[in-house]
Amino acid sequence: MKETTRIVIADDHALVRDGIRARLELEEDLEIVAEAEDGFEAIEMARTLQPHIMILDISMPNCNGLEAAEQIRTLAPASRILFLSMHDNPEYVRAAVKVGAAGFLLKDIGAADMISAIHTIAEGGYYFSKNISVDALKPASSKPANPFNLTDREIDVLKGIALGKANKEIAAELGIGVRTVESHRQRMREKLGGGNAAQLTHIAMELGLVDKTGSSNLMP
Repeated sequence: MKETTRIVIADDHALVRDGIRARLELEEDLEIVAEAEDGFEAIEMARTLQPHIMILDISMPNCNGLEAAEQIRTLAPASRILFLSMHDNPEYVRAAVKVGAAGFLLKDIGAADMISAIHTIAEGGYYFSKNISVDALKPASSKPANPFNLTDREIDVLKGIALGKANKEIAAELGIGVRTVESHRQRMREKLGGGNAAQLTHIAMELGLVDKTGSSNLMP
């Protein structure tokens, strides 16, 4: 049987917690093990329960979600963090990525997308609301961001896709097999939550791997 994903929900609004719990409990492989109404409670529950996923509201009294996440990463390193927010403020998103978030959802997200996000994160992937600009995932520095935890080889393949190259051409340039390229593409789709060639190209452009004209921004 598939392992049950154990979840803690932290939000200072009881109605929000109730709504999330009611929807997630319809899924046989998801279990809500506790709720918290501020960051301090979330930290304690993470420490004692060691859940698979911590769903944290960004704005909570006493100790906000970002502050709580920093301690949770130390006290419950195996717990993956999924942030919720009313706002797509780029600074919030960057801060979430910096503290090791596996996902960032806006509170207007649909139930199906939330379930998809949780399953993706539980399986080791990353999930950000589709209406969050990828620019928000970039750090303030000029170094390209890697919020989806892509490997160096996956970045090489993504760059080739964005430049309009076929799998065979990418394989030849990288000195690997065509099947290996296909495998990298599949793993990228899993990490990025799906995407055809056009969507992968858009992500590569937004991450600064290529510019808007289709030229490489990285040294060969």
